[in-house]
Amino acid sequence: MQWTSYINVLLCMLAFDSCFTQQTADKAANEKTREILKFITNLPRQGKVLSGQFAGYSPDTFNINQINEITQQTGQVPAILGCDYACGWNYKTPPQYIIDYSCNPSLKDHWNKGGLVTINMHLPNPVSTNGGGYKDRMNLQFIDLTNANTDTGRRWQLFLDRIAEGLNDLRLAGVTVLYRPLHEMNGDWFYWCNQNAEVFKNVWRYMFNYFTHTKQLHNIIWVYSPDQSRANPSHYYPGDSYVDIVALDVYTDDPNSMKGYDEMLTLNKPFALAEVGPSTTNGKFDYTRWLTAIQSKFPRVAYFLAWNDGWSPIKNQNAWALFNNQLVINRGKLNLGDGSTSSTSGGVLYNFSNGVGQWQGTNAAGGPWQSNEFVFQSTDSLKFDINLSQSGRYALYNQQQTSFKISGRTRLTARARTASWGFANNGVLTAKLYVKAGPSWTWYDSGSVQLNSNTATSIVLDLTRIPSGELNDLKEIGVEFISNANGGQTSAYLSYITVE
Repeated sequence: MQWTSYINVLLCMLAFDSCFTQQTADKAANEKTREILKFITNLPRQGKVLSGQFAGYSPDTFNINQINEITQQTGQVPAILGCDYACGWNYKTPPQYIIDYSCNPSLKDHWNKGGLVTINMHLPNPVSTNGGGYKDRMNLQFIDLTNANTDTGRRWQLFLDRIAEGLNDLRLAGVTVLYRPLHEMNGDWFYWCNQNAEVFKNVWRYMFNYFTHTKQLHNIIWVYSPDQSRANPSHYYPGDSYVDIVALDVYTDDPNSMKGYDEMLTLNKPFALAEVGPSTTNGKFDYTRWLTAIQSKFPRVAYFLAWNDGWSPIKNQNAWALFNNQLVINRGKLNLGDGSTSSTSGGVLYNFSNGVGQWQGTNAAGGPWQSNEFVFQSTDSLKFDINLSQSGRYALYNQQQTSFKISGRTRLTARARTASWGFANNGVLTAKLYVKAGPSWTWYDSGSVQLNSNTATSIVLDLTRIPSGELNDLKEIGVEFISNANGGQTSAYLSYITVE
């Protein structure tokens, strides 16, 4: 590396937040995609890193069992869920149907609960008429991938069409994808590895242009991910106009020994660990060593994606300490309702799986507390006790609203429930979702909705009737509970507040 590159890296480390582009490679990327890239870019400046877990190859091994095990062991859900669309060792005629996106429903569910998703590709060799060969070059001429006049090029085109179907299915659901094709290209194990660098770049650019311009897929964050165990990780870099995030795949028992970090920083893009795991799969690797290494040597890491099976945190040591470290952002803390994103079913503002936070209660007999007595979308709720009285009014509210904006959104939704006990004279409990906004703290609410004791009740506040200037100055969000009972005590629950 030239001295100027080293100086650029040093200046970047010192500035820490000024030298990494936040512009998407796709100039027509949708708003959510642009804002997610900005969010990821800014994470290291905040001293935070997103957690991630690969969940298998679709359809052969993909499942969320390991995600559930992580949650059972640690109480956390990884922020990023990973799937691979292609089991490139399989055989099928025609071979494009080896590419499978049946993992999409799980990805959508994870997204709708506040997470991010990433898609990897272990594609079969397009020379073969029935697949396989992902580690066999066969008689492949890599340049043929961009030549539709060849059999290889025509099969490659069918591969791209099939991938685009899966990505478009996610686009229609409002999902942004961290897309990582042709990874570890500087290695020597896949058919796309160690190819002529200029030809490789053209293959990447061809894919980018086809998805972006022909297929109009504007929900993609493009991730370039060579392997740290081989030299020259930036040698195959297709250019700033075709990449959003640069990453390294790292399998090592000593995270401090990671190579290629400084070279990747010279590309002036956000940096991530697209695959991590121990090199020795004996269950003894301490995953918190990665956190120590990130803090001391590699502070530009924005996220990590742990590989599954014997490489995963729960098959090794200190998974709980990894996912519960203050450096790590898991799905429960991934508050992308700050203008960074919202899915079609709503960006999650609060799910309470990480505690009470700044929420308070008015006229409460006790609480609020974090509770799993009322669980919605696998997340916890707030609970507070109230002494019921006729025309009694009680509220759960949060005045710390600087972390997100709701201007430009259409509706705010909360889920609430009441306990079944404590009511006198057949009393009921109703609730209003409200915000206070603007310099006068003007009150806007949803109107009253009667709560149920055995199922979640959705309370919806129409944001379109609130002046945009008011929503730019949000003071408080809360739910007011109203009783018509005359005596008794009950509990009220609030969970899963989303914005669309």
